[in-house]
Amino acid sequence: MSIWDDAPKNSKAVYDRLTLLAKRMRVETYGEIAAAIGQAEGREIAPVSLRYPLGFIRDKICRRQGLPWLNALAVSADDWYPGDSFLPPGVAFGDGEEILWRGAVLAVFAYPWDKVDLG
Repeated sequence: MSIWDDAPKNSKAVYDRLTLLAKRMRVETYGEIAAAIGQAEGREIAPVSLRYPLGFIRDKICRRQGLPWLNALAVSADDWYPGDSFLPPGVAFGDGEEILWRGAVLAVFAYPWDKVDLG
């Protein structure tokens, strides 16, 4: 059984896009991520639909395996910060959330994602 079998729609494509962004040391807006996946697959994807795949990647892959949170690379076009669902429900860092996010981005950039085995 693959980790992707019970994953929200587009989770594998979002994971692949985020690991590519990590390799390139970039963040992208939700719209840019959705457009890149949609272009590759020949269909349109709504940026708002990325919420569930991003949460799945954060909770079921990154947190479960002790990996940097890939979802940190997905940001809002309005302010270039992640949305409210960047942190899991019930987790808050008060005024330090921006610092936490910046550190998370650096950790994602530095991680050898090509070595991750999702079996």
